[in-house]
Amino acid sequence: MSSNAALQPNSIDEVRDAVLASTRVKVVGNQTKPPLCSHHDSCDVVSLGQLSGVVEYQPSEYTFTALAGTKVSEVAEVLAERGQYLPFDPMRIRAGATLGGTIASGLSGPGRFRYGSIRDFLIGAKLMLGDATVVHVGGKVVKNAAGFDIPKLLVGSAGELGAMLEVTFKVFPKPPATATLKLPCESSQQATDRMADAALRRWELDAIDYHYDTSTLYMRQRGPAEANRLIAAEIESQFGNLERLDEDEANALWNSITELNWSGDGSHVVKIPSTTRHAATLCDTIAAAMPIQLHISGCGNVVWAALTEEDGLDELESLLVTHNHRGLCVCGPSNRTKLNPHNETNIEAAVQQAFDPTGRFKS
Repeated sequence: MSSNAALQPNSIDEVRDAVLASTRVKVVGNQTKPPLCSHHDSCDVVSLGQLSGVVEYQPSEYTFTALAGTKVSEVAEVLAERGQYLPFDPMRIRAGATLGGTIASGLSGPGRFRYGSIRDFLIGAKLMLGDATVVHVGGKVVKNAAGFDIPKLLVGSAGELGAMLEVTFKVFPKPPATATLKLPCESSQQATDRMADAALRRWELDAIDYHYDTSTLYMRQRGPAEANRLIAAEIESQFGNLERLDEDEANALWNSITELNWSGDGSHVVKIPSTTRHAATLCDTIAAAMPIQLHISGCGNVVWAALTEEDGLDELESLLVTHNHRGLCVCGPSNRTKLNPHNETNIEAAVQQAFDPTGRFKS
């Protein structure tokens, strides 16, 4: 691995020239998820950070199109002016995450619980394939049923299927008020039991997260302020001992989760897909075996694990192998990306061959 200086093309033609001039290419944005930007010495690094800007915004259609190097924070400001937002809680946006990097990493925050992940909001893309051909996949309207839903393949692809040049998202109207409730729990099992209970109620909470180290469950409700107040009272009658966070506390909490700041500077942070049913057992097993910080997000669909020593990644991987889980390293100084990776399937190999027949983008 190396730290090759990145080429920074200013146009699609310059991206094409950079791709054709290289036999191996690593496409990056602002590199806010460093392990996913690691590359071999033989790779030329191409940063799409200069391809930035909103190309088209249709507030009445609830869609926007932007160049892939556009910072998510810039898009959020544009959407906020029209009372709209991306409800899946994009991650690392204060660190400078770009739209392309957000798609390539496949990361979604706590809001994925109610509204779905980034996969559900990406509806179209302009993509440069391995032979430098530029193709359009998906569309620019929400109700687009034509052809295969290829944009979904780009989510979590780590840039191995091609260079994303332009992307189209659907957006939602932003609710008028937010309420965040804090509930102490006696154990992780009690927390996940309460997660499952809350998820089945009529409350329609938009985020349910559990911080393992402080044994605290957090629930977020969005809607009219009076409705939030009545729902909070109903939740308290069910669970008791609730504390409602003020706006500053709530913003600090959710920002800490989406930015992964709770893990501490320099920590190795690993995303572990899970389920509400298995998250508690997984966390208890990991915590019993090694010093580590843990956070359950998306009502148990993701366990975040943070550790300070790189050697701990080996121990964590051994646990994931034993319990048939997989991990993706997204923060920290290590070049390791996948823990307990799966073998490539025939379908994945066929898709890779179709998008990148010369293997330029494949790590």
